[in-house]
Amino acid sequence: MTTHPSVLIIGSGPTGATYARLLLEQVPGVSVLMVDAGPVVTSPPGMNVKNLPSAEEQTTARLASQGRAGADGVSGIPAGVVVEGTITARQGTHLIGRAAEGSPGMPAAAVATCVGGQGAHWTCATPRPRGGERIPFIDEAEWEEHVTAAEELLHVTKAAFGDSPQAAAILDRVGETFAPDGIEVGPLPVAADPRPDGTLRWGGPDVVLAPVFDDPRFSLRADTLCVRLVRDGDRVVGAVLRDLLSGAEEQVGADAVVVAADAIRSPRLLWASGVRPPALGRYLTEHPLIFGVVALRDGVLPPPEEAATPADPIRGVVSVRYDEERHPYHAQIMYSPVCPVPLPEDSPYRDNPAGYVGMGWGVRKWPRPEDRLLFDDERPDEDGLPSVRIAYELTEREHAELDRARVQQARAAAALGEFVPGTPVLMPSGSSLHYMGTVRMGPADDGTSVCDPWSRVWGVPGLVLAGNGLIPTANACNPTLTSVALAVRGAGALAAELGAAFGAEGAEAAEGGEGAEPGADKAAEIN
Repeated sequence: MTTHPSVLIIGSGPTGATYARLLLEQVPGVSVLMVDAGPVVTSPPGMNVKNLPSAEEQTTARLASQGRAGADGVSGIPAGVVVEGTITARQGTHLIGRAAEGSPGMPAAAVATCVGGQGAHWTCATPRPRGGERIPFIDEAEWEEHVTAAEELLHVTKAAFGDSPQAAAILDRVGETFAPDGIEVGPLPVAADPRPDGTLRWGGPDVVLAPVFDDPRFSLRADTLCVRLVRDGDRVVGAVLRDLLSGAEEQVGADAVVVAADAIRSPRLLWASGVRPPALGRYLTEHPLIFGVVALRDGVLPPPEEAATPADPIRGVVSVRYDEERHPYHAQIMYSPVCPVPLPEDSPYRDNPAGYVGMGWGVRKWPRPEDRLLFDDERPDEDGLPSVRIAYELTEREHAELDRARVQQARAAAALGEFVPGTPVLMPSGSSLHYMGTVRMGPADDGTSVCDPWSRVWGVPGLVLAGNGLIPTANACNPTLTSVALAVRGAGALAAELGAAFGAEGAEAAEGGEGAEPGADKAAEIN
């Protein structure tokens, strides 16, 4: 038995990074091994791809994040199949899962496979959950501490593009439109650090991990797939890892395993490992998204002072905020001199001199056990793991909410210009990339949740979960801030458990053994 705690973290996105950093900061002598199935696509690892200086470098990084197509295509989707309602996955991601029989499914469901995960590609929007989006069984004062800590970890700023005259003009015009209804319009909080030239360095998992990258107790393995969790009785004691470059597998022991793969691949790993609580994969939600592009009227906004940077053309971000009664949607308005969608050569809106705004209105999807992931053991994917089937559909309740959201979106558009032809559109299910509920937390082990309020899987000691899949509520807001706040909470609880289990004496004994990977003395080759 080791004399110091060891933790294996599966997944290197924002929540996995949060566990790594906080455990290293809070537990003396702990060693942390983080693994990710994808390659390193940036330097430092996990950096937001938008920070790369050229469009060519960004494209290269995104292509490298799009998974490895096997004989059956990526994640069990046959090669060459065109999924109705979509053209392709968003660059930097790859499709995952197919519709379950008799269900429309999520034709645009996609994930990123790289160090940093989706956190290397996200928009960095970090609004706080409000009203019914808040998790009701977490004390309000505790939640405020967690979410504030999450904002600090992600470097959230509430004054992005603070000097942008275009953002100020959008705030004024859209704010005047909604002011009579008491609907709040303000700057969109984003995870980013302002640069002296007025641009932003967008946040990613690298920002969270920066203080521990050089800690000898921390190790990161890329191109390493976790194929199975290992249990001793009910307790998880490690995992089987596969080096995707060599094909070699090894069993690595750990005192705790944090699964932060994502809301689709985390429950799949639990299923493949025989951890199958009744709620696993159920209550799948995202926020249905109405997206439109508005060509701005001349004179509505001041012209940009300089040409757009091809690698990052966004010049201003504004939020129409969630209000439980008056505006139960999270809306984002982003200004760019460059149209965010391709336009025909003969379009009168092409090269619009006043520029464009992209408008996304996200609405709620109420959790239902019928909306779920199913795992097919008989037809594995290219990695030999169960392939994914998705049962998911919007109900009359969501469609009514979408109709109301369209009215509000049209009001904002009219204040600025007019929609380009073909927009706004209801994006295909899965387009948000914000999948929630599949390993949801709950206040009691009653079959409707997978883990407890501290992210520990019910009845499976040693196993902790992280990521958007934990969120149990009907959310319209971008979920990353919420998920990182839950990771702050879970990491605190895990740190306390490890500290109590090993005590000061064990921690002191570990001082001379820093740098060892978790369970290195327990690793065994598997032939």
